[in-house]
Amino acid sequence: MRSVRHYLLTILIALLTLTSFLAAVQSYRQSVDRSEQLFDQDLQLLSAAVLANVGAKSPQGLESLAIQLWQRQELRFASALAPQHLITQTAGFSEQNFVGKRWRVYAHAQDDWWVVVAQPLQQRQSLADEMVIASIYPVLWSLPLQALLIWLVVSRALAPLKRFSAQLASKKANDLTPVKLPAVPEELQQVLNTTNQLLTRLHDAFEREKRFASDVAHELRNPLSTLQINLHNALSAWQQSGQQQGQHSMAQLQQGVERMSQLIEQIMLLNRTNPEVFQAQMQPLDWAELCREVIAEQYPQLEKKQQQIELLGEEQLTVRADPFALKLLMSNLLGNACKYTPAGGQLQLKLSRMPNMARLEVEDNGPGMAEQEFERAFDRFYRVGGDRHQSGTPGSGLGLAIVKELVKLHQGRIWLSHSQWPTGLKVTVELPL
Repeated sequence: MRSVRHYLLTILIALLTLTSFLAAVQSYRQSVDRSEQLFDQDLQLLSAAVLANVGAKSPQGLESLAIQLWQRQELRFASALAPQHLITQTAGFSEQNFVGKRWRVYAHAQDDWWVVVAQPLQQRQSLADEMVIASIYPVLWSLPLQALLIWLVVSRALAPLKRFSAQLASKKANDLTPVKLPAVPEELQQVLNTTNQLLTRLHDAFEREKRFASDVAHELRNPLSTLQINLHNALSAWQQSGQQQGQHSMAQLQQGVERMSQLIEQIMLLNRTNPEVFQAQMQPLDWAELCREVIAEQYPQLEKKQQQIELLGEEQLTVRADPFALKLLMSNLLGNACKYTPAGGQLQLKLSRMPNMARLEVEDNGPGMAEQEFERAFDRFYRVGGDRHQSGTPGSGLGLAIVKELVKLHQGRIWLSHSQWPTGLKVTVELPL
């Protein structure tokens, strides 16, 4: 496609020339029409003067002029506006007052004839104004036409840029395919090439990241599984032999291996649930039913710690969500509450319907956290107190980070606050209905 600059310059100059020419033609025609009216009045004036010599009456159409014909001090002809006395005795142009108006007067003498013609100054001014308006009016009405034509031309010239912007805006987060446009102008071609190169580099970077995460998971899972099996066998053999020395160290080592295994799984989940790479399958889901399902799955852990849990609020609450993502969100929230709440503690889930939103509140009476820690709690690998968390429970600091990514995926909101009990934490999640 040709250059946008050349296209705009050529078309706009042509349009301005055409509209200016049309306006000039119209102005010329109106000026000619008005001039013809003046010439017609001159013809009428001439005919009046001729007819006056034969005693004819004054013709119609001379109401704006005052005409006198004198011969040897005798008034031979006077128009309707002319007085019966001589208007002026001075030859040539002058200005006189009569019949309550100011007149421009021309007097001419030849032999024994004296001709006086007068015209009101106000009429001359009006005539001048009409001539000016007749010249300007076509230019004025051509301006909206010029603006419309320019708008159409510019819109057409910028159409490729608009299509380019629309394609970029309609791309999903995981769509890094090159942008293709028909008939790309010179100015946009380089921008298009640079954008496509950037998209290609981003696609390659995401692919390397996914391959790296997959390779790391594969390479770490197998050795960790083997290490867990060997540790379990070693600890069993140790116990069967009746040796007590070193069992505490072996148990700590086993806990460390389990924690590392959980950390790898959490990192994989965090990478998988990133809104930029996760392909959500949104569908209507009953959030209350999902809460009951997650509680049933984690009930053995709750029973093991003798914790009490209750589900309050709406018995049925439908939201549009991805089944895997929403269940993972619930599992992490309930799992965190169970993990950090001491034995015999209390947990509460409450569902409520808000205007255009569904709200879930997960509360516990665990140790909680200070208010200044609420925002940082969503950071990756951040734990209050680090590895020396006051609950004494090991963790990776990724649970709430994963939950935040899942809430972002559903275009919802999440925040932390103090629970209803003297200690503890309340997590509030709102998702669109």
